[in-house]
Amino acid sequence: MIPHFLDDLPDRWPDTPCRNAPHLFVDNRSTPAAERTKEAKSLCAGCPVRTACADHAIHNGIRDGIYGGLTIAERDAVVRERAAADE
Repeated sequence: MIPHFLDDLPDRWPDTPCRNAPHLFVDNRSTPAAERTKEAKSLCAGCPVRTACADHAIHNGIRDGIYGGLTIAERDAVVRERAAADE
């Protein structure tokens, strides 16, 4: 089964690191969460679409997984920061 988060990524991003290690970007419980998050963020760090990926998750209200190197809590913080900056 393909992790659903890959369905959320636009097709124009075919060569992203997450496509080669999808198990790191979803809650699969086969790897401890802290270790999985650290490894996923490491892969995201060198991804050319990191910012676009995080924005995609934020704009589409995606509430799970790692997108653009950001956890749900970190994406929520970005939303709050952007809202505060708009005030």
